Amino acid sequence: MHDLFHCSRRGRPAATSAWLAGWLACPHALAATPMAAQQGLPWTTILLLMAAAGGVGAWLSRGRRDPAAQHLSDLAPEPFASLPMAQAAPTMLDQSSQMFGWVDGDGIVLHMNRTGLLWLQSEDLLQAQMQAIWTLPGLASGEQADALKAAIDVARGGQAKRIELKLAPPQQDPRYVEIHLRAVNCGSTSTSPCVLIEGRDVTLRRQTEDKLMLAATVFEQAREGIMITDAKGEILSINQAFSDITGYSPEDAQGQYPGLLTQALERPQVHRRIRSALERKGHWQGELRSLRRNGEVFTAWVSLTRRLSADGQPTHLIGIINDITRSREAELKLHRQAHYDPLTDLPNRRLFEQRLQLAMQKRGRDAEPVSVLFMDLNQFRDINDNFGHRTGDAVLVEMAHRLREDLREADVVARLGGDEFAVCLPGAHAQAAHQVALKLQERLAQPCMIDSHELSLTASVGIAIFPDDGDSVELITRNAETAMYRAKQEGRASTCFFTEGMQPRSVRHLQLEAHLRRAIERDELLLHYQPQLDTATGRVVGLEALVRWRHPELGMVSPGEFIPLAEHNGQIVAIGEWVMRTAAQQMKSWMNQGLPPLVMAVNLSAVQFRDPTLPERVQAILNETGLPACNLELELTESVATGNPTAAIVMMDRLHALGLRLSIDDFGTGYSSLNYLKRFRIDTLKIDQSFVRDIHSDPDDRAIVQAIIQMAHALNLTTIAEGVETDEQADFLRANGCDMLQGYRFCRPIEPQAALLWLQERTAQPPLASAAAA
Repeated sequence: MHDLFHCSRRGRPAATSAWLAGWLACPHALAATPMAAQQGLPWTTILLLMAAAGGVGAWLSRGRRDPAAQHLSDLAPEPFASLPMAQAAPTMLDQSSQMFGWVDGDGIVLHMNRTGLLWLQSEDLLQAQMQAIWTLPGLASGEQADALKAAIDVARGGQAKRIELKLAPPQQDPRYVEIHLRAVNCGSTSTSPCVLIEGRDVTLRRQTEDKLMLAATVFEQAREGIMITDAKGEILSINQAFSDITGYSPEDAQGQYPGLLTQALERPQVHRRIRSALERKGHWQGELRSLRRNGEVFTAWVSLTRRLSADGQPTHLIGIINDITRSREAELKLHRQAHYDPLTDLPNRRLFEQRLQLAMQKRGRDAEPVSVLFMDLNQFRDINDNFGHRTGDAVLVEMAHRLREDLREADVVARLGGDEFAVCLPGAHAQAAHQVALKLQERLAQPCMIDSHELSLTASVGIAIFPDDGDSVELITRNAETAMYRAKQEGRASTCFFTEGMQPRSVRHLQLEAHLRRAIERDELLLHYQPQLDTATGRVVGLEALVRWRHPELGMVSPGEFIPLAEHNGQIVAIGEWVMRTAAQQMKSWMNQGLPPLVMAVNLSAVQFRDPTLPERVQAILNETGLPACNLELELTESVATGNPTAAIVMMDRLHALGLRLSIDDFGTGYSSLNYLKRFRIDTLKIDQSFVRDIHSDPDDRAIVQAIIQMAHALNLTTIAEGVETDEQADFLRANGCDMLQGYRFCRPIEPQAALLWLQERTAQPPLASAAAA
């Protein structure tokens, strides 16, 4: 055998058609076949030996052939040449789709069929025979080459070896080849055996295995629980996520029926619907509630699919469950937040109106009435002011508890906001509704102990009845609320039915009072800004912040309507502080955006001015917003400043010490004492628009304006005229030395963004252009 390979190392490769002739031409090859058969090698291996040996003989015969010989086949003995297998074997092996070849002890290729050369990317056999097989370019990496070299070393030692190699065809996907290696005897004179190499393409098998591994990985690592049952419905397999969701291990679940996991919570008809859907459509999905193994309730979105065999018979059921407990709880929490009052846990206005709508629809079909009660706690604001909001909240919780206790299960009680409650009484006529109202008033009036304080309240109740007082939810609730405001007007602890003759104006007054209490927390208040211009240069020197109320239902409410109301009920303090803070923040923001420092004027109410903590509140706002004190001006009405001159002087001194600017608004409309006026620490007198309006036609107004300007200059005060609407008014004021102008002639009060654009455009103009525009 050694001589056989020795011959092959010295020859050149022959054509495929000459392999058998080459076999016969090399005398050593004749001994190789019986030797291989004696070793019990597979017949394919024997054929490979025959084919390769034939090639070696051809190489030798080409190098040493007798010139007299015309063909190598002439040297073949007749018995071998006449064997069909012997003739076909070389071609069969060379054309095989599997790889055949062998190498010597050093790994040098002795022979390789076409498939092997193609896979290893060797151009021809001659090229391959010049190098070790693990150096051929077809191997995907150095690791693959090292693996092949190590396998050859193992096989050369007499141990059959199987490895899988990754080959890298150019511009193609990788090819995976299963290689079998075994040692064969190279001949009596050889010191080491040769290695026979057989290979087959296992790329498809490898891809299938990868897909199976991927499927197994997906099955085990999927976040959704997966369950597989047999045709009888017994669970065959579950993944880890299924165990995590349900708490059942594979051992617990195998052999069980899926219905056992949900039978504790779901009704039997649910299981019947599932089975019916699977039989009709082969698929079902929906939400199920179940118990984990530890008894904890969970909610899952379940998808069930029936798998059928080729003949249409069910073989498996595949179930996928997704634990939606947290998302469902979050949805329920959001739903509760949207429909229930967080303090009292009563339905809010939205849910109350929904349930009232359902009651009206049902009772309308049955021709029965529905009574609606609106209730307001009369002394609640006093409790909040005297004992704090924590106590007030505890009172609301107690009142809500009492209302729930004294009503039927079919009745609906809701907290609409603040200290207002509403009750829906399905099927209740006027007399029954009145009796319920009296009972609730009596129950609410009973004293309650909150933090060692004994507190008592009364309730005003308004009643409207469907369908007599309205045929829609909006109308019936509005009329009940109107009746409640009338009850408040008539006296505390009163009950009033809605009638068509109720005064709309008084109702609106009461509505505004109730809604104004929640205007700040509902973000319904906003500020508009009106510029103040220097008369001589036309430059903007300041702005006045003017509060507005945009109600979601009533629209824009005039300041002349709600400011007196706020002053009357004490809400002006909170509103005034909000205005000051918001205006200061806005001015600081504009300065940060590059606008020149301007003075922000804010109106101060009489209630605020009398608050002894006002300077501390103002200082806190300045510290909070970062606005310099010189950029904030507080405007006082003349009546406020002169109502208690001594106290006013003290307060003005304290405010002036902060570095603020102070001005007297609406000057000339009151009865100012010049003696006090010279003692006030003020900077500006503001001429009331009532004098400016007719300045072009009324000589008295002109005389008053001229006198105010002259007096102010004599006291080293600046003047500003408000309500300037025409060029004629502006010209007169400019001619008489008024320092600043404000009014629709220059700019109406506008929202912050529009004011910013106006200011940017105005400050970009040169002084002369600004003066001309003014």
